[in-house]
Amino acid sequence: MKLYRWVMLSMAACIAVLAIAAGYTVGVVSQNNVIAQIDVNIGSIETYLEKNHNATQLLTDEFKEDYSAKTRTIAMLLAQDSSFITDDRTLEELRVTVNADMISVADADGNVVASTDPSGAGTSIREEFRSHLEEDVYTDALFLLDSDTPTIVAASSLDGGHGMVQITFSADSVVSLLQDADLANIASSMPLYSSGTTAILEADTMKYISCTDTDLIGQTADFDKSSMKRNKGKFDVKDADGKTNMVHYQSSGDYIIMATVPYAEVYRVRNIVVGWVIGGGIGILAVTCLALRMELLRQDAKNAKK
Repeated sequence: MKLYRWVMLSMAACIAVLAIAAGYTVGVVSQNNVIAQIDVNIGSIETYLEKNHNATQLLTDEFKEDYSAKTRTIAMLLAQDSSFITDDRTLEELRVTVNADMISVADADGNVVASTDPSGAGTSIREEFRSHLEEDVYTDALFLLDSDTPTIVAASSLDGGHGMVQITFSADSVVSLLQDADLANIASSMPLYSSGTTAILEADTMKYISCTDTDLIGQTADFDKSSMKRNKGKFDVKDADGKTNMVHYQSSGDYIIMATVPYAEVYRVRNIVVGWVIGGGIGILAVTCLALRMELLRQDAKNAKK
């Protein structure tokens, strides 16, 4: 019986050690695989954000040159014939020609003396342009895209610095091209296992602008921003069901790229392997126990015959 117990305890200890070793090894490999996949997703998104930023900057420069050129052309036409300034019909025709919302003409002090919009007369040009009234040649464009009615306002010096033309354009088409609509879809193409998420957050507001879970887009992240003090790192957070999730993040300009994976998903393979090791070990232990018991009964039977 002592030998019987010793064998059983030794086998149980070996099974326990084997289960712990398998769990640790597979757990480390599983976590590294998850982190590697997260790094791949984050790297892909960061590359996309850089390309998107460069493309947006190029589009902005092109639009700025286009609207500046239109405004400069109108200024040159008005400089050639000053009667155009007082002719409302001509100003309106010029407005339609460049597809603008409003054309205003200001004197050397920046006061509007003529405009295609009656409400514009008697006002002043924008403050950003007033400091350039005395320049002989000046042309610039402002992108005012954050307001409820996004516009582009361009100005150009008139008659050698003796006035200025200010033209207001609608920016609806520009916004549609410059907006980050594609960002809303980029994360959806990078799912992270069965229940993990890849997301892009605005660094300032912590709002989701892209996520594999589209229901989160537009919502504010429900964890503390102080958890993301560094440029790159990880932390744990609990979801609404009380399950612990692993969060990896990386800052990229105005955005934070974040990946969230439940630990149950991270260690799913490990748990399966440990379960099979323990289950198999219990089976082997049971077979060994029965074999030893049969051998003991056989020995007892022999001893009884003697």
